[in-house]
Amino acid sequence: MKISLKGKSIIKKVALALAGVVAITAVGFGVKAIVDYTQDDLKTVSLSYDVGNLGSDGKYVQDAGTLYTKDSFACYGLQVKPDFDTTVNYQIFYYDILDNYISSTPFLTDGYSGEAPVNGAYARIVIEPRNDEDSKISLWEKYGYTSQLSVKVKKNQDINNRFNVFKGKVMQVVSDTDSLVFTNNLCFSHSTLMWEESNHYCVTSSTILKVAGGSTLKYDFSKLDEKYATAYCRVFQFKGLPLEDNMILSTSEYEAQSPFVLDKQTKYIIISVDTNDGNVSWNDTSLSLLPKLFSVTK
Repeated sequence: MKISLKGKSIIKKVALALAGVVAITAVGFGVKAIVDYTQDDLKTVSLSYDVGNLGSDGKYVQDAGTLYTKDSFACYGLQVKPDFDTTVNYQIFYYDILDNYISSTPFLTDGYSGEAPVNGAYARIVIEPRNDEDSKISLWEKYGYTSQLSVKVKKNQDINNRFNVFKGKVMQVVSDTDSLVFTNNLCFSHSTLMWEESNHYCVTSSTILKVAGGSTLKYDFSKLDEKYATAYCRVFQFKGLPLEDNMILSTSEYEAQSPFVLDKQTKYIIISVDTNDGNVSWNDTSLSLLPKLFSVTK
């Protein structure tokens, strides 16, 4: 049976309409999937607040007019969302895996979502009421103030793979050279395998670089001041975490522009850079440039 042109037109319109419904439904499911993924990636942290405060050193300070979390919490992916009509300010204090204080934010009023400072594995929060009449927080007021903040973090904190204590020093693992952080006057001695913290011509990455075994490490110091022209690197290689148990004892020194192939077992490295001149020290400008002068290729 032949279908008339009018019939074909009606069928085409119905088909297009159905296709539109399918497309909209698919987009809807796609958006829902994204939202669900975002929600599934985070978890709400239930915090216990006490009356008190934290000082500029991150330690407890007696204060009847503020609230603080006595216990720290793992803070990877930290997000803080205040109520729309909130009446409090809040401040975030960061600590390393040994509970050593690192730094804090200023008092905040808006939502917060940011990366912790280098080595920041844990956090505590201080809440400051804006208009507390007697500057003394009662039990009822405590609940009212703390309920105004929603605190979320990533479900998978992965602390053991993101941080390591090596020879007494807390170090964060990073996955790209731009994230390296070099510390002035710090040297890891290739002879004693210990930290030296008064070596003014040496800087060392206080972060651990994660690499693929057999990768090639390159650096180019031509962008530095000419007084650093003879600077050279020392690379310490490790087979895994913890570093203390996985060190590859052979270290290497090599000249600028000379690529260096890492051991096939190497998964992590620490880099020291020496000026090769006891009269030349590192300034802040050259120190900040160093991470961008390295590259790792497989």
